[in-house]
Amino acid sequence: MRPLKSLVAASVLLSGCNGMPVAFTQDPVYDQAFVVHSGGPLPFMLMGTAVQWNEDYAVTVKHIPYLSGAVYQGRADVQFFKHKANGAPLWRAYQPGEAVTAVGYNSLYMSVKGSGHTLPAMVRLDSKEGNVLYGTHDGPVAKGMSGGPVFADDGKVVGITVAFLTSSDLAALKRPDLASQPRVSIFLPYAEISREWGRYLAQSRPVTPAESHLASR
Repeated sequence: MRPLKSLVAASVLLSGCNGMPVAFTQDPVYDQAFVVHSGGPLPFMLMGTAVQWNEDYAVTVKHIPYLSGAVYQGRADVQFFKHKANGAPLWRAYQPGEAVTAVGYNSLYMSVKGSGHTLPAMVRLDSKEGNVLYGTHDGPVAKGMSGGPVFADDGKVVGITVAFLTSSDLAALKRPDLASQPRVSIFLPYAEISREWGRYLAQSRPVTPAESHLASR
């Protein structure tokens, strides 16, 4: 997991938990999450979770390094990689206060889920990311769930798990809107993921002057 960067050492980014997600064995919706690993000079050293974005690409967090098939890392903590599938989940924007369930795999490779409700508060994790805003919810998440889908009750994906805030993080933030929360989990909302996908498409298929002229007719 990735706690608030300005407050927590980098060595903690993929460790810990802020509650106890529960195990599940089979579910037609939640089974869309799958395990991913770091590659390259750190083969299988780090693991996380991913979910299909469309039939050709999947999405996860970029703090899982050297991911096989990676094609784009965004300003936010997100990356897309090539991964074929027969279909993909439906995505949509989340609504503050709605019930959500974060799904992923823990360090024992067990499928786990943590349920809660989205919070009105949004947070920034890194000044270098610009104006990227992350959503918050009060469900538990744990090591290994980074990059996993956050489902709404209608079965649609509203974002991917990125981090959690510890009690010390919350105290340092001096955010009265979060101070009373027993736990705060961070997810990258669909709107930000979609924006990053648009950036990837723009750089991979740049519009030529001729195409731009035709499109304007």
